Amino acid sequence: MTKADFLNLLNKRWQELLDSFAGLDPQQMLIPGVVGTWTVKDVLGHVTSWEQETLSTLPEILAGNPAPVYSQLYGSIDALNAYMVLLKNRQTLEEVLSDLEKVHSKLLQFLEEADPALFLDENPFLIRLSMDTTEHYPEHAQAIRDWRASKGF
Repeated sequence: MTKADFLNLLNKRWQELLDSFAGLDPQQMLIPGVVGTWTVKDVLGHVTSWEQETLSTLPEILAGNPAPVYSQLYGSIDALNAYMVLLKNRQTLEEVLSDLEKVHSKLLQFLEEADPALFLDENPFLIRLSMDTTEHYPEHAQAIRDWRASKGF
């Protein structure tokens, strides 16, 4: 895969995520049950948290350091996810949506500046990046679409 191919895939899957909640009103975005007890707001905060984590982890990986082992740091990935959502619960929907856009823009800028060779072969940088973006967005876009269908939204 080339850098351009990866960025095209990332942009396509990002747009699918955005499309999954397009047209929902603010009250609908605060109804629990999208993923467990999470709301659309929670899901979007979760996605942003992982993009923020990616932005802090990728430079470490490029420096030759291992990626964090979240089960050792937090007990489990589920515990980390719950903690991330708890932090975002303090934000308004407007703040979550603003952060979603800002953090994603920072990620895109970081990737634009990244060495194209990082995208050619499977390596710790590309594996981590894919897990937190192109493999992550579809999971949550589908959950939102399924939830909307179940609610008639």
